[in-house]
Amino acid sequence: MISFLSDGYGGRSSDKSIVHDSGFLNKVDPKDIILADRGFTIASDLLQKGARLEIPPPSTGVNQQTSEAVAKTKKVANARIHVERAIGRIKWFTILKNTVPVNMVPILDDIVVVCAALPNLRPPLVGT
Repeated sequence: MISFLSDGYGGRSSDKSIVHDSGFLNKVDPKDIILADRGFTIASDLLQKGARLEIPPPSTGVNQQTSEAVAKTKKVANARIHVERAIGRIKWFTILKNTVPVNMVPILDDIVVVCAALPNLRPPLVGT
């Protein structure tokens, strides 16, 4: 289920500044696990909330990963598949597949909210 959307940000905004400015950290509960790509530098911010950042282990410069690193990579990858499928449900809407006209920019955040809310009415991505 899609449970958080930030407002839109310009292309020069850093991931960290968006996380801080968007209010995302206010939604994080103790013991939450947040998935992110390598290089996402919010681990200390999440630690202050009692949450944990899960990123795939580094693979560059390593001839062979340890069995623990392989297991962690698989676990994160399996969870990320569901995240990508949820994002795909949002991208399914034609209005988001094309360049948005300039006159629609003021309502773009509202359009994205609707496009993210509608997939939540579909059957869950993961069985219970």
